[in-house]
Amino acid sequence: MAIVSFWSNGKGETGKTASLVAITTFLAIQHNYKILILDTKYNDYSYQDCYWQEDKTISLIHKERLQANVASGITGLAKAILSNKTSPEIITNYTRIVFKDRLELLTDTDAQMSDYEINKKVFKDIAKIASKYYDLVFIDIDNGLGENIINSLLEISDLIIPSLSQKIRVLNNYLNEKETNMILRDKAVIPLLGRYDKNSKYSIKNVSRYIKEREKACAIPYNTLFFEACNEGTVDDFFIKFRKINPKDKNALFIEEVKNTAERIIYKLQELQMRM
Repeated sequence: MAIVSFWSNGKGETGKTASLVAITTFLAIQHNYKILILDTKYNDYSYQDCYWQEDKTISLIHKERLQANVASGITGLAKAILSNKTSPEIITNYTRIVFKDRLELLTDTDAQMSDYEINKKVFKDIAKIASKYYDLVFIDIDNGLGENIINSLLEISDLIIPSLSQKIRVLNNYLNEKETNMILRDKAVIPLLGRYDKNSKYSIKNVSRYIKEREKACAIPYNTLFFEACNEGTVDDFFIKFRKINPKDKNALFIEEVKNTAERIIYKLQELQMRM
């Protein structure tokens, strides 16, 4: 139904992918949404590292598929779309399942560069088709896609999440983007501070004021256990473990901010729907 794009201007580490993982995993566990993550990075292993501990057997299957020239993931779906052999329902045939009927991932880890160049041209089509089947489509926009493709994805987005950090250069770059990129001015936007440090003078309140946002920005704090889970393929277990957490637990701030951000996204989408 709705397309949410996580975007950054590529000038500074913002924890964009980790923030997207945290929010979508939380939503999949706590709410009855059918969610798709569309990863637009080239041969990216970030999501695989977050959700699966790959073994030699799986790696061998990947090699066999390549040798047999059997396209899977985004590459396979792109070929189906270009051959007019797709529909919203069959997208799930090309995804990897995190939570059945809740959270799926569409990515590539074995694509040839020639295939990726083709894939980039159909990311927009994939997202639009997927939005007819999934309740929420989250796009992880790669900074290297090129301005035209990035803008085409931002244009079809119902909500844009600019991924920022507590670095003044990153904030200044975003201010410049707001002034020069009409899409950011026309679309619904929720700025998000990744790897957030609550002890920094660049607090949520101060950053929101600095980047001239009427509504307060959101934040995903740095959390050691979460970032370890992102390296060990156990993000799903992490959020299941902390479904109910003592407010005094040292991980409570992280869970609370993920919850606040997820609910803010849903509220904003519902608000946009009511305006239509």
